[in-house]
Amino acid sequence: MTLSPRTSTGELRPLPGGGRRSLWRRLGDLAARRHRAVLAAWLAVAALSAILIPGLVERAIAPVVRVEGSTSLAGARLVEQGFPQLGAEQLMMIFASATLSDADEPYQRALHDAVRAATALPQVGGVQLLPVLPGQDRRHAYAIVGVNGDQRARQAALPVLLSATKQAAGRASGSRVDVHLVGESALLAEEKRTDLADLRRAELLAVPLSLLVLLVGLRSVGAALAVMGVAGVVTVTTLGVLGLASLLGTSADTFMLAVAATVGLALGLDYALLTLFRYRHSRTAGHAPHQAAAIAVSTAGRTATWCAVGVALTATTLLVVRTPMIRAMGAAASLSAVVAAAAAVTLLPAVLVAADRWLLRRGSHTRARRAGGAGPESRAQPQVRRAGGAGSGSCIRRWVRIVGWGRGSRGRRRGRRDGWGWWARHLMRHPVAYTLACAGVLLIAAAPVTELRLGFDLDRDSIAGTDFGRGLAYMEADQISSALGVVLPHPAGTPPVDTAALVATLERDAKVAFTTSVDNGRDLTIVVVIIRTHLDEPATTALARQITRQFVPATLPPGQEALVTGPNVIFSDLMDETTAQLSTVVLLVLGCSMVFLLVTFRSILLPIKAVLMNLLAVTAAFGLLTLATRHLPHLVGSQVNTLIPLLAFTLVFGLSIDYEIFLIHRIGEHYHAIGDNTAAVVHGLRHTARPITMAAAVMVVTFAALLTAHRYHLVQLGLAVAVAITLDATVIRLALVPALMRILGTRNWWLPPPLARLLKGHPSSRRRAA
Repeated sequence: MTLSPRTSTGELRPLPGGGRRSLWRRLGDLAARRHRAVLAAWLAVAALSAILIPGLVERAIAPVVRVEGSTSLAGARLVEQGFPQLGAEQLMMIFASATLSDADEPYQRALHDAVRAATALPQVGGVQLLPVLPGQDRRHAYAIVGVNGDQRARQAALPVLLSATKQAAGRASGSRVDVHLVGESALLAEEKRTDLADLRRAELLAVPLSLLVLLVGLRSVGAALAVMGVAGVVTVTTLGVLGLASLLGTSADTFMLAVAATVGLALGLDYALLTLFRYRHSRTAGHAPHQAAAIAVSTAGRTATWCAVGVALTATTLLVVRTPMIRAMGAAASLSAVVAAAAAVTLLPAVLVAADRWLLRRGSHTRARRAGGAGPESRAQPQVRRAGGAGSGSCIRRWVRIVGWGRGSRGRRRGRRDGWGWWARHLMRHPVAYTLACAGVLLIAAAPVTELRLGFDLDRDSIAGTDFGRGLAYMEADQISSALGVVLPHPAGTPPVDTAALVATLERDAKVAFTTSVDNGRDLTIVVVIIRTHLDEPATTALARQITRQFVPATLPPGQEALVTGPNVIFSDLMDETTAQLSTVVLLVLGCSMVFLLVTFRSILLPIKAVLMNLLAVTAAFGLLTLATRHLPHLVGSQVNTLIPLLAFTLVFGLSIDYEIFLIHRIGEHYHAIGDNTAAVVHGLRHTARPITMAAAVMVVTFAALLTAHRYHLVQLGLAVAVAITLDATVIRLALVPALMRILGTRNWWLPPPLARLLKGHPSSRRRAA
């Protein structure tokens, strides 16, 4: 990227033949000159996507939580093959009545008719009534229902099964016996319903609040609507691509839709806003609309594309986790970044040119129109007077009003150096003090992270009034809270596995309510265990591990394979997998970010600094989230969902790279043109502080909207990401990073000669060429 010296406005203009930059400029110029065709193409894509979205939502399944290669999944598959009547999943069917007991004839008829209605369904393998257990309320009865098929088929069968059994029991008992279903698919189906409702609520809140932030920051209705429109197209298009993929057979779950919608809206707003600021700057500097659009694409648009690559790169690290749900989230975030980048370099320049007359404030628009109407030579050299000139007063006053600083005579004399310029110069005079203060604030915020508690919580408050929640409450009241199976394969033709010692050991455990052993007569024995402790209680997980590690080796023949499966074990395997892979994902994100920023910045110290700062922001955010779980458990839960660190870390790291690239690119442009590190930092901070803070404010509003969700995991994700972005865009980007760059001086841009030769186009060589 070859740069010219500054213009009279301080803007760095690309020289002709600027290599890669000229390619981006040509792309922006093409999109601007053919803006009608570009707009028509994008509108057609958005319209088609809008048609596909309803079908996507209807076909979306609950997240697939089973871990590929886990013992719980292997055990579930053996049960499905060896016991077709138990199916791929075992649900608990709960019968409950307020007036009848299980000894009453209408209650018995209800049980009989409901079981017959269930077994008549093609997806049901069989139904097995459980005996009455000690302490059980006699108004309740329980049965295990085996459901066949994959997760999509099982979730589709749930409402049919529930409706058929409810109707049968109601007819037989005069509507005095009700039926509930509890199990893995029932829980995930409930999560799907609440997640979709929470997502709609969050989007309905995020859009008007984001628009309000844009109106206040841009002070132009047209500009705010243009940015919001581009972000809306990005979101709709991303969901449309997922809808098309689902038509072709690719599964999409509700978490995937939530990530795609939230990240798509956030990145669309982010890239559109930052590119709009560059366009406005070029227009007020005197460039014609299509020229200003081309410049915006060659600078901010190009940077936005690099940012999108960074987001996609960090999101793809989630593919190492062996859970379809996590991999789907990574794919959704990567897709959102790609669509947002494509819109930033094609759709946005077309929108900017088409809506040019509504994008600038009145004074700026008048000045831009006059300059834009001049000849080619005048457009090449922007007609803007210097700050001390006669025509600079209104421009200075307008800048001061935008930044929000005072209007004294001293500020007028300093012109555009006021506001953020004053802050940047002040920061350059006290870099060590601000570095220590900011680092201290972040370390204090991060300190509570040492007490972070991870776990799995059913979030009973959000499901209390649902069919699943009522059934679960009956089970827990009767101390029949969960079930698991010990799957014992044996060679075909051999006797069943002798499980008497294992069953006796389990029956002596206070956490076990009931146990029995069955064999399929061929090659599989299974021990069914009904557990008193809650599904999400650590004691239940501990019992499952104790069975595998202690009970089985002590009571079964040596070498006997034993696989423990069931809802608790499945969720426990998910927790173990995400916890185990967290360190792998963190290392991959750090490594990929280092390499990516090394290539982007052509520097050794800047990528190291960026990675450390992002890591500090994430840690501080989780420290504050830990405080929230300790002091506000009724709002965010008493423990952090195991999935949140994995998701929030990758999202925050990808989004933080955006602001780092925008800031450092602007500083680098100036430094490689004039060679003064301190002046470059002042210039970069002065010109990017307002766009970055506005973009961050919009991003924070988007993720903070998740705080209205009913599910704790969405609230925790929204809080962690919103806090991390707030810290990153304020404490880190506006103070800590510039202060550190002032301290490091020219060492910021040092690159060993071997790397300089490897990375062609090193900035120092470009500076010498310029």
